[in-house]
Amino acid sequence: MLRIENISKKFDNFELKNISFHLKEGFIMGLIGPNGSGKTTLIKLIMNLLEADEGKIYFKGKDISNNPKEFKENVGFVYDNLYFYENLKVNDFKNIVSSFYTKFDKDKFDNYLLRFKIDKNSKIKNLLKGQNIKLMLAKALSHEAKLLILDEPTSGLDPIFRKDMMHILQEELENGDKSVIISTHITQDLSRGADYITFINNGELVFSEDKDTISESLDNHNIQEATLEEIIYYYGKELEND
Repeated sequence: MLRIENISKKFDNFELKNISFHLKEGFIMGLIGPNGSGKTTLIKLIMNLLEADEGKIYFKGKDISNNPKEFKENVGFVYDNLYFYENLKVNDFKNIVSSFYTKFDKDKFDNYLLRFKIDKNSKIKNLLKGQNIKLMLAKALSHEAKLLILDEPTSGLDPIFRKDMMHILQEELENGDKSVIISTHITQDLSRGADYITFINNGELVFSEDKDTISESLDNHNIQEATLEEIIYYYGKELEND
């Protein structure tokens, strides 16, 4: 589904260095790391919002920089605000975004509004942060996106909906033709649903592995049945000691 090859991006005070990993169809990847580690920069590169200094990003075997329109049709993005649309009513937002995607399903979008208890006549600026994120999730799930990318999607949500959201994402993956990347600091959410974990620290890739492989690695260090939080703590300490 997605292949990242040696991606680097340098800024005045930060550098994302030589990141490589891949995500197969039908799986959820958790993208984790301390604040300022490079998670958002990497997501912007995947979304083609930034241009990499080096490296390539492939979606279904095609370089996304050579196929931006096709990639846009096939990616659903959930981030932490809707500033550009805040003065619109939810229903007007639906009508505008539906024109962006050839496969946008208005009925599916409306069904998600009902499920998420969002009034279509409310102005976006009057929605709570959690409702804002739910609205973006409804949009992302309503145009047959094959790759869903969620940047800190659960930070404004209550625990009950966070659990429900992971269930919704798993429902979307049942056919095996979609994949999900979730950048989050709430590791309990990833413990429930992520198949792979990609850990970035200070702009560098620490690991990108399936959870079973990570656990087995810790078993070899006599750390049995570690939680995801303990895994992150362990690797964080290892980095401090290097």
